[in-house]
Amino acid sequence: MNCRRTALASAILAASAGFGAAMPAQAQVLPAVPQPPAQGASAPDGAAPAASTPPTTFISPSVAVLATQTSNANFGTGLTPRSDTVLEVVPRVVLQSDHARWHLRGDFSLDGQYFARGTQVNSVLPTGVLNLNSELVDRLLYFDAGIQSQQNVINPYVGQISPAASNRYTTTQYRVSPYIDRLIRPDLRFVARSDDTWTKVNNTPANTGVFGGRYTVQTISLDQRPLPWGYTLAAQQADTTYSNLPFASLKDTTARAIGNYAVSDRLTLGLIGGYERVQAFLATEDKPIYGVRGSWQPNPVSNVDATVEHRFFGTGWAVQARGGSSQFQLSMNWTRGPSTYLSALAGTGVPGTNITTLLNSMLLSQYPDPVARAQAVQNLLTSSGLPGGLSTANNFYTSTATLQNALAVTALMLRERNSYALTLFRTKTEDLFLPGQSLLQVIQTLSSDNIQAGAAFNFGRRMTPLDNLNVTLLRINNTGFGINEGQNAKQTSLIAQLDHRLTARTTVLVGARRQFLRSTAIGNTNESAVFAGLVHRF
Repeated sequence: MNCRRTALASAILAASAGFGAAMPAQAQVLPAVPQPPAQGASAPDGAAPAASTPPTTFISPSVAVLATQTSNANFGTGLTPRSDTVLEVVPRVVLQSDHARWHLRGDFSLDGQYFARGTQVNSVLPTGVLNLNSELVDRLLYFDAGIQSQQNVINPYVGQISPAASNRYTTTQYRVSPYIDRLIRPDLRFVARSDDTWTKVNNTPANTGVFGGRYTVQTISLDQRPLPWGYTLAAQQADTTYSNLPFASLKDTTARAIGNYAVSDRLTLGLIGGYERVQAFLATEDKPIYGVRGSWQPNPVSNVDATVEHRFFGTGWAVQARGGSSQFQLSMNWTRGPSTYLSALAGTGVPGTNITTLLNSMLLSQYPDPVARAQAVQNLLTSSGLPGGLSTANNFYTSTATLQNALAVTALMLRERNSYALTLFRTKTEDLFLPGQSLLQVIQTLSSDNIQAGAAFNFGRRMTPLDNLNVTLLRINNTGFGINEGQNAKQTSLIAQLDHRLTARTTVLVGARRQFLRSTAIGNTNESAVFAGLVHRF
């Protein structure tokens, strides 16, 4: 999931920060009641048509140039430490455009890396997202599409923030999502949606065995608003297929009936009943589903949504919470459920899992217009020196189904001159086998059994109207269990950066980085680096 950019790229992107790229989320335990179209689109709820809002566009292109002198350009590779000078050129564009019938969101960059002494292969690493939401037929037919590029870590037991590209590869997802969203009457809503995502793999080091594929989700639902009683009837099929495999890695078909009761206008409770069929590598299992759910919204900017179910793998849950004020924001996401590598990559991100999203929530009341708010977020990131996001757990490749228990908590506090950002995370991933897959368990050579736990903290200080100091401390532990028992890696990284605004559009920066790695896979190593650069926003 995250920690996909090098520390240097993160530094220069922080200086030119805008909308942060969405972070991949874990597969949902339960398909939520379909959400309305993207903000700014025509909503099928009797609201005023989007055509009444004039088109608005915010675009912020920039380019960053950074030179780094590192004592160990081979950090995280297991090779003999060698010093090198690394030159990076990072063009980037952030955009948001709202029109009557379509809405565009984008944040994309290319990190070009050149190693003066040839310690690593020169590369160009794309990172970012571009999403389109459109309304084809008024309050009936919609079409979404998106492109997302990420840098992914291959081996969980080597360095994850490194100048070297030998432990990384690029994935690009292409998504199309046509859907019908119709209010049959003011309290009755029908949704039929098809999400199709293709994943391509590039820049893969030799003999890593990483493949892309296709992930599809078909959903149909009928939702009666609780007044105070209501219901949801939902059916969904999620299918993961890898390009090197002729069969589905995981195919999960579910049907649910949910009875909802509105205790008040802020609290809704529900009971869940249903059935599912799961198919994975020549095995099939049919199981009932039962559970509870609840939704609480104490105020317009805070909410807690929770679902707990008994399913084929045991107890699964999905809990999301967010809230705060104009100076403090807190977000929590906790899930347990089946997943695949491709479904996790295709996730569109959990609200509040990065700093940019929390800033967007902070400014919601001041800037109701999304485009004006995007520009305000950009200005605040630039003036404070905050990074667009902090590291979270990675999504490591496997072609088999997995069971993931993932918890992430992110908090952001802004004061007059100081900022504090903190992320805590723990993700346990284990191989998921159905009854009848004993042969697969025996012949399996690559296990997913791994626990990632970590914390990332950023402190920012506005020293003068033109100068910012930012310090980031990161600690990541990767520990294997089961087949991977005995494998582990512990990494600590400290990055300090000072920005100075030469003009309204140009910022210079200097900084230093120190890293320590304790690994059973490649031995212990460390790295020291200093860097300097310039960011210009056009």
